[in-house]
Amino acid sequence: MRVVFTLLAVVPLLAQFSSGAVVLNTAQLAPKTTFPNRATVDSQLPAATDYLVKRDAAPRKAVANKDWLKDESERLYGTEEETQRPWIRTIYGSVKEVVTPYVVGGVTFAAQPPATTDGLEPWISIKKDGLPKTITPKLKNNVIEDSFPAVRTFFQTATTVLHHQDEIQAHNLPDDGTVEEVIMQDEDDTYAKLSPIQRCTPDYYYKKGIANMESSEPFCSPRDHQKMRAGATYFITWYSRFFKKAESVRFHYAFVNEKSHDKGFDKRDLMDTAVKKVEAELEELSGNIDFAGDVHGAFYSSDWIHNNNGWFAVEVDKKWLRGKVYKKVVIAMQPDNVSDEDFSILDAPHIFATFQLRESIGKNTKEMRKIQDRAGTGDDVYYVIASIPTVVMISVLFMYGFLYINRGHRDLSRVKKPKRSRFGNQGKYNIPVALTDIHKPNKQL
Repeated sequence: MRVVFTLLAVVPLLAQFSSGAVVLNTAQLAPKTTFPNRATVDSQLPAATDYLVKRDAAPRKAVANKDWLKDESERLYGTEEETQRPWIRTIYGSVKEVVTPYVVGGVTFAAQPPATTDGLEPWISIKKDGLPKTITPKLKNNVIEDSFPAVRTFFQTATTVLHHQDEIQAHNLPDDGTVEEVIMQDEDDTYAKLSPIQRCTPDYYYKKGIANMESSEPFCSPRDHQKMRAGATYFITWYSRFFKKAESVRFHYAFVNEKSHDKGFDKRDLMDTAVKKVEAELEELSGNIDFAGDVHGAFYSSDWIHNNNGWFAVEVDKKWLRGKVYKKVVIAMQPDNVSDEDFSILDAPHIFATFQLRESIGKNTKEMRKIQDRAGTGDDVYYVIASIPTVVMISVLFMYGFLYINRGHRDLSRVKKPKRSRFGNQGKYNIPVALTDIHKPNKQL
């Protein structure tokens, strides 16, 4: 018990020493010095309130998402889009045609090409999430980098041509002989070259599904299970030669029942009142509107578009969310040679996506991240240091009390004395044994 009282007496001293409460007699450690007048010292010291200002006292600066700010500005004040002027071109040798450019999702289609081309013209690439990205080719060491991707022979058509000997006059063909030749004809790119978007070919198919064993044909973008936020325009691209007998296609949207592990219960538990308020506003916005597509199970069906376009723009409507922050959907593609009665959403080419709201809060700035990663420099550090010896002493006292209370419950009767070894005197380690007399354990030095 003397040890316990000694430890109890040491604990307050250690706590005071670690917290800086114990003041040493500096007069014995350093020689006497002459201090200036107290009034002068007080005037040079900072105000007492300066020491009381906490690091996090200032309110945190909110960082707004730039895209969200742009959408709100366009909603309140409108947009000033540049007027696209029509231009005239000649097609098929002598046919005059008026072409009017148009903009979809920030991408200008049917723009007038430059008078001369050198392969350095910008083009549009589609990212994994379906958003467009402008690529500008560069010339390095007489080699063009990031040029418009070649489509190889994917858009050529095999044509059989019958030749007669009278026409070709071959030296190894009889006079009345004929020969069939298969030639590859290039496509008619009269309207295909008006699109600046990278064309989808089987070279850009990706793997999807369980263990990535399925091909994404006929789609190249976006990837499966991507987020599509309201207010932005996403592009779906597909290989137009996939449907050989279809001239037009259209898309159907349908809701997907989420599994329990996809709903994210832990995230939903952390929803604050602001998110619930947004859901309430969306519920009021959507009302009791019954969305119905043209096929079974779809809540939206697009218009028919030409299959040779190879792209389709997706713009998420807030009403489709039905009062929620996000909704899991499937986007299926229907060719015109399949009737509505025979069409099935899951049997047709499809991709999965998540329709959701656009975030209003942006990423933290560098200064904010530095403040978050900075170690503590205030009084809290001293509090932690002061508590360490106290915690240690409490643990020691707890262990001692536990052993003291259970002193009557310890039974050592079953602990037997170790047997005597024939190679030495067991239990008499303080008496050395002659190494040379290992066969005589009783003989000691």
